[in-house]
Amino acid sequence: MWETLFKGKELDDNTIRDVTVGGVPLLVAKVNGKIYVSDLYCTHEQTSLSEGFIEGCNIVCSAHFASFNLKDGKVVSGPEGESGPIKNLNVYNTKVEDGMIMVEL
Repeated sequence: MWETLFKGKELDDNTIRDVTVGGVPLLVAKVNGKIYVSDLYCTHEQTSLSEGFIEGCNIVCSAHFASFNLKDGKVVSGPEGESGPIKNLNVYNTKVEDGMIMVEL
């Protein structure tokens, strides 16, 4: 089911924003003009990734610098000082229709 998030022009390039849709907390990122939507919380310690930063096409968690690819949600690097694996992020299909960012949940 497609859900409308907000107007695409409300999100500048290379920025992130959090939003909750249908009770699902999401991270919305715009990198080089493309929109990506993933889980909002880091799989390491549930820190909001909206407090992190974009590096290339990755979102980096502000807590322990775990990094996830925004395209597919895969872990790029685990948290600093930790050796065990962490889970990938869920990513969601997106589209822009009539200027509105939409996500498929």
